[in-house]
Amino acid sequence: MDKVLLIIKNILRRMLKKRSNFLLHIILPVIASVALFFVFNIGQAGKIEIGFADLDKTTSSHWLLEQMSQLDGIHLIEVQADEMNGHVVNRDVSLGIVIPDDFEAILLSGNEPFIEMMSSGQGGFATWIEKAVSLHIGNLVDIARVSGYDEHPYYNMMHKAQSGPIMLESIYVNDEAKAKEAMAETFGTYMIFLLITTSMIAFQIVDEKKKGTFARIGIAPVSKRSYTLANILVNLFIVMIQIGSVLLILNLVLQMEFHANPFIIYLILVVFAICGIGLGVMLASFSKNFTAASVLMSAVLTPSCMIAGCFWPLEFMPNYMQKAAYITPQRWTLDAIDIIQRNNSLMSVLPNLSIVICFTLLFFLIAVYRFKNQDHAIT
Repeated sequence: MDKVLLIIKNILRRMLKKRSNFLLHIILPVIASVALFFVFNIGQAGKIEIGFADLDKTTSSHWLLEQMSQLDGIHLIEVQADEMNGHVVNRDVSLGIVIPDDFEAILLSGNEPFIEMMSSGQGGFATWIEKAVSLHIGNLVDIARVSGYDEHPYYNMMHKAQSGPIMLESIYVNDEAKAKEAMAETFGTYMIFLLITTSMIAFQIVDEKKKGTFARIGIAPVSKRSYTLANILVNLFIVMIQIGSVLLILNLVLQMEFHANPFIIYLILVVFAICGIGLGVMLASFSKNFTAASVLMSAVLTPSCMIAGCFWPLEFMPNYMQKAAYITPQRWTLDAIDIIQRNNSLMSVLPNLSIVICFTLLFFLIAVYRFKNQDHAIT
């Protein structure tokens, strides 16, 4: 163990000599996380943007939109019907409502019209908006029935209902769904930087193999296993500082609400970082030079992060892609963050953390097997 500690000390001394290493492993991820916080939280404190497309343009559709506009906390934006899905996917609006062109005709025929609504599925406000729309449509159905489905009495009763003695009192309810969604997206993208940082150990090991360090320590008192373990511990130490710095700045400086115990969030990210280090060691075992290591990192990291939903919500992907996401440790980590937001208990995320640890063990076992069955000296 003393030899491992001595190697760790030498590796840290060598890394700290280069300011670029400190910038890459500590400063850059912190700056990136702060930038992501601002990107995902722009407009979070404002009103919920609701896109609407009125294809009917009748008194009934105008009445419905007027009732919706009086709800506190929402802002209606007119959008073209054929562009609605794109606006929802791009997060220009949080929810899209399309009123069909036969809306009033269906009401006066004695039936209840169907309103098309679309959302990303991330905000808890969507259910509230849907219920509000259904309530107002139900009122129009009742008015049409009482008026005998005659236009003139129908319009008169609609006007009386709008300006009559019935008063509604609205109160503001703090909806944490958007804030939680922003936090999940921030950490999802931060995990990409974290995975890149931890996988850099692959380049360190490849560099040691290229320099012949592995060959020299083969005849030295220090074993290759101890040298690799020292590299792993150094990277883990640096990443733990990085994660702690990111969480402290987000929470204390930027006042970001985690909606969960920060120490549990820290534990989740550290477990994922260890998995990333295991992945880096495995990639190093398959790489003979820097080029091979770079190609492997690009081939593994980017597609796996895309599949896992680090770049966009999982709900945007087809069902088979959503199922495939669970072959990645990123997905289990993101789910752990989502679970801890809803149930602030360490026990609730232990299954997810156990699976991430299983991924870690698999990566290390593959690396051990590869290192054991190859020539460590690169010529």
